[in-house]
Amino acid sequence: MDRRLIAITLAWLVSAGAAAAQNPAPPNPDLPARASDPAHLRGGWYPWDPYQYRDYRRDVPILTGFDVEIERALGRIMSVEILLPEIAWENQLAALSAGTASEPRSRYAYFSKPYRTETDVLILPRGASGRYPFHTIEQMLDTFGKQKFRLGVVAGFVYADDRVNAFIADEAHRDQIVAVPSDAQNLRNLLAGVIDGFLADRITAATTAWRRHEGARIEEHPLRFSTNIHFMLSRATQTPQMLARLNDAIDELRRSGELRRIADVYAVPVLINQTLESEWFRILAFIGIVAFALSGVVLAYEGQYTLFGALVLAALPAVGGGIVRDLLLQREPLGIVQNPEALLTVFGTVLAGMVVIKTIPRIRAGLLTKYLQSHARLGTRLIEVFDAIALAAFTVVGVVVVLDTKAQPLWLWGPIAAVLTASFGGLMRDLFRHDRVIANLRGELYPEIAVVWGLALALMGGRAAGAR
Repeated sequence: MDRRLIAITLAWLVSAGAAAAQNPAPPNPDLPARASDPAHLRGGWYPWDPYQYRDYRRDVPILTGFDVEIERALGRIMSVEILLPEIAWENQLAALSAGTASEPRSRYAYFSKPYRTETDVLILPRGASGRYPFHTIEQMLDTFGKQKFRLGVVAGFVYADDRVNAFIADEAHRDQIVAVPSDAQNLRNLLAGVIDGFLADRITAATTAWRRHEGARIEEHPLRFSTNIHFMLSRATQTPQMLARLNDAIDELRRSGELRRIADVYAVPVLINQTLESEWFRILAFIGIVAFALSGVVLAYEGQYTLFGALVLAALPAVGGGIVRDLLLQREPLGIVQNPEALLTVFGTVLAGMVVIKTIPRIRAGLLTKYLQSHARLGTRLIEVFDAIALAAFTVVGVVVVLDTKAQPLWLWGPIAAVLTASFGGLMRDLFRHDRVIANLRGELYPEIAVVWGLALALMGGRAAGAR
């Protein structure tokens, strides 16, 4: 059953895509009724990242978000001005109902076509999914009841399945339900052991964990349940003609590709960052950074550079390309500033490598020395393998950064950022060394750039297919 609603009324435009209140709120006398005005829609929003939130990236609060930008796009198509003050969801419902809160919503609201879908998941501590082998909603709720599962929910929200909502509202389960104002509080309760898990919109949960750098400590249960999202138009102030205009605007938003573009900007980066914050990807990126750093150590040894020279040769391919990419995309703050772990990894690798290089010549000829002499190219082969892994990992990172910075068009800036992240640092290292510049210009670098560009396009093509 379609339960997720966004209300649009001449008096109020409610951008509440997450969920509607469990029980309609009583009318609010502070919210006056308004006469019909086909040129304006007044509405409201409340914090619900990434659907609606204030972006402070450039120290100026700007209201944005997945649903907010959809509403603005619909307003442009319909040639109406949309006003969005911050208002609690309960007050939005009260204004929409205009004194008929005791009646079903279909009695006081028109419903638009669905304009997107939403998927709810159960968020658990990392590694806990195996303890809950259910595959259906009935099995999940039965497990909750039998195990006295402490379930976190957002107070007053309706989730994507009526059976789940009935379980939450049942007085028999009152002691198991922990209702809080936000998913951020649910996340804090989960990590503190106050609850065993919490229900949330998948994108919202991922965003909450991503913003707080806690993604590695939680996981989604494989069970997912979805519903459609609609707009609501107040019957008290709107007409079927306005509903038809809204439905036509939703169709146009899909046909023009604008809906897809908005999804690319707000929803896709969150889902990709779930992958980036996973343990396996952290290990992959770590191996890539270490590999680039080790190649710098080897080159420094061959060229008889000092420790400082070795640090430069190691840092340029490991983090140099990312810095150039961030400067080009005007990313604030720079990735290396926001997360200095990569630079610290480079320093540690160089120090360890230089210690090993200085120590080995002092070891008397033995099995180790003979083995290294008989396998002179072993180190080079290993570095080539790790470099390939690093190129693949950094290609993904470059595409994700473009999505995060909302650079357009994606088909152009995605591959450019991938090439800069994966290859440009190595080019700067060769410029620093001088002796391989001519070789690179002769064509040794071109195949590497071509491979990275192709990987970036394939990644973005796969993302596009997944978004459908």
